[in-house]
Parts: sequence; C-alpha cells; structure tokens
Amino acid sequence: MKPFLSLLLFLTTCCMSGQMPIRHQYFDGADTSLSNSIIIKLDTASTNIWQIGRPHKTIFHAASTLPKVIVTDTSNYYPNKNISRFSFYTTGYFSTQIFALRWKQKLDMDKKKDGAIVEFSTNSGQSWNNTLNNSNVYQFYGFNQLNKDTLTTGEFALSGRDSTWRDMWLCLSPTVLSLNDTLYFRYTFKSDSINTNKEGWMIDNFIAQTTVVHPVKSISAPQPIAVYPTNTSGILNIELQIHTKGNAILNVEVIGSDGKILERIAPNNLKTILDISNQLPGTYIIRVTTNSNVMSFPIILEKN
Repeated sequence: MKPFLSLLLFLTTCCMSGQMPIRHQYFDGADTSLSNSIIIKLDTASTNIWQIGRPHKTIFHAASTLPKVIVTDTSNYYPNKNISRFSFYTTGYFSTQIFALRWKQKLDMDKKKDGAIVEFSTNSGQSWNNTLNNSNVYQFYGFNQLNKDTLTTGEFALSGRDSTWRDMWLCLSPTVLSLNDTLYFRYTFKSDSINTNKEGWMIDNFIAQTTVVHPVKSISAPQPIAVYPTNTSGILNIELQIHTKGNAILNVEVIGSDGKILERIAPNNLKTILDISNQLPGTYIIRVTTNSNVMSFPIILEKN
C-alpha cells in the first residue's frame, strides 16, 4: 500500500476526522478488498476514455503517489463530443456522522466548454445530485475557485486548467446518510464539439471516511458567507460557510453604484447561484441576508 504523502498530513486527517480512514483506492493494485477499498467501476460504453494506468502526457505525466491513476486516457488528448464516466459505492456509515470523500486531481480542459462533474446518489443511481449545487453538501473544497464554473449546457462543473495536484474534500451532511447507509458516486467528464488538444481530468488517492467534526480548510474560522468569483462574467456562487440548525440564505440583493436595489432573490437554502449577466459591466454590491447575518460583498461584472 502506498504511504501517505507525509506524516503531518496523516496526523492532521486523523485529528479532524476522529478516526482512521476506512476505505481507499490508490490505484496501485492493492485496494481490492470490499471491506476497506473503494472499487471503481468504469462505464462500459465503447466511447468511455477513463483508464487506470501510468499517465504519459505533458501535464498529466505522473501519479500523485506512484505508479497509477485514473485518467481520461493515459496517453492521448480527449476527443470532442465525449461523455465518459466511472462510479463506485461505499457503505456501512451512521446517520449521526458527516461523510467525507477525499481525492487528488488535476484538470486540463476548455473553460466553460468541457467539464468535470461529480455527483452522488442515495438510491442506487436512480437519480443523481450535482455536488456543486446541493444543500446537503457540507463543504466541497480544495479546488481553485477559478475552476468552478457553469458549462454552456447549464451544468455545474469544474472546468479550465489546474496543473497543481489538489487535495479535494467533499463532505455530505448526516441527512444524506439517514436516507441510505450506502452512498453512490459518479464522476463524469464531458467535452463539446471542438477539439483543442487538452488532456482532461486525472485523479488519484481516494479516501472515504466519516467524521463527527466538521472538516475545515484551515485552522482559522471561515467567514459565515462566501460570494465568488469576485470578478465574473455573470454567474455568482453564494454559500453558507458555517452551518447551524435552521440557518439559511433568506435574501440576496444586487445593489448598483447609486445604492439602488436592481435584483432580489429569496432562495431560502444553504447555497444558490445568481446570474447577473443582464446587468451592465461595472462594480456591484451583493448583499446577503441569513437568519443570523447581513453581509455585503463587492464584485466586478466583466463582459467580453
């Protein structure tokens, strides 16, 4: 079995989670036991380009921990008009705990055109929930926020290029586990009709675990509310960073430079997407009201 990247990372993970990682897949050939491994299932479609092996590309040239990864083709650029998937399930958790899934990844795609979509299901894959727009996702972080986007198809995805190995955390609330103690995950790569010789999506080092402590990105406490990106062509992501019982985003207002309220929505949810592309380019204030906070965020709307 491959070692963790460092003893410090190993100890930090254990301290935050309160227990050892319980299932893993490092693509080295050792993770084959149903009791402690994540068993990857590749889609059987003839057009599926996900492969497990040693990467031999320019950006995707080595695993995070040697020797192998799962990648959108170990040697070739991804084709146009492609939809490729792999999936897995993991089971045996308790509804009183937060579920955390971790992995490492790199991206190389046409921004907004091609994307990486992560979904979960509690009903054997009969229906899927996009993790970038679901109120039961406690936190999904580790990626560069500039890579979080909405594709031209309207789907929420990670897109663009990030050649740094990112330590991804996807945390689901106990509510999800109360529906089913088995969780299903699906990773979908999608490309449009234009081929620009990009490398796609590379993933390594899956770890699934439960935790009684909410994982955080750093020791410092997060802001109650996040609004991003601060420079946008129209789409804004608005999320509660600190979850308390009964708290929700009640109102979101778009305020112009003259102080007038130009738009208002009332999502009553933990996160929402706001499209302000109908406004003129310039600086705006986004005022977010929750049950416990009112915060304002300056953003810049840019258009090509």
